[in-house]
Amino acid sequence: MTVRRSFLLPLILIMTSLMVIGQSNKQELNDQLYEAVRRGDAPAVTSLLDKGADVNAKFRYGATALFKACERGHLEIVKILLARGADVNVKDTFYGADAMSWAIQNEHYDVVRAMLEKVPTGVDDILISGVGSGKKELVDIALNKGGVSKDALTLGLYLASHDKDAAAFVDPLKKAGAVAAPEVDAATLQSYAGKYKNDKVELTVSVNEGGLIAAVAGQRPFGVLPIETTKFKAMFVPGVILSFKVTDGKVAGATLTRGQETAELTRVN
Repeated sequence: MTVRRSFLLPLILIMTSLMVIGQSNKQELNDQLYEAVRRGDAPAVTSLLDKGADVNAKFRYGATALFKACERGHLEIVKILLARGADVNVKDTFYGADAMSWAIQNEHYDVVRAMLEKVPTGVDDILISGVGSGKKELVDIALNKGGVSKDALTLGLYLASHDKDAAAFVDPLKKAGAVAAPEVDAATLQSYAGKYKNDKVELTVSVNEGGLIAAVAGQRPFGVLPIETTKFKAMFVPGVILSFKVTDGKVAGATLTRGQETAELTRVN
């Protein structure tokens, strides 16, 4: 037993040392990959991936090499990373943004097109980003790609119709099939303004620039788009529906729904 233990202990130490060395070498390769992407060195990126660098290695705030390639607009490297299995759905832990958003923000339109081939559902975000920022190139990319959802078209048309800097997008959006959201008159919108609550949720509704803004206590405010006269959906928060209860011509309460969760709220006078 003593002999066996004396043999196993050195073997365990050797194996542990080899594992540590392997992990160290892997991390070094990953760091070199990120640096090669940063400086735009496509041959080095390919070489490092061939040597075993992890294409989805996480760096600061959980970002990957694809984030940096999109941020810098290195199209060739973006294509290499995508071909090697880069995960396009990763979001960083600081902004909650994905790699595509960096290409959009920095106006690297060729990179946006390349990413769109891997993330076809991203066409909605591209359209709304284009309309919201007044960037015709992004709107064109989205509409030319096709597959924009009805909700995104409606939201895009609403934003374009209420922003003189985006008015030029109204006709192209209508040609693409955008249907206008129902109009709710100013007096009705104003009647919804106020505070609503139950024992867990407190919601404040206000009117801003001809539309409604909703804010749950402790969370960021969000704009809502009319579906019906008394029913609205959040513009940029998927799956959130806000409905108002009108009794005898007075707004008595509201229902806030997100997915399977529903909060019944009473208006506070």
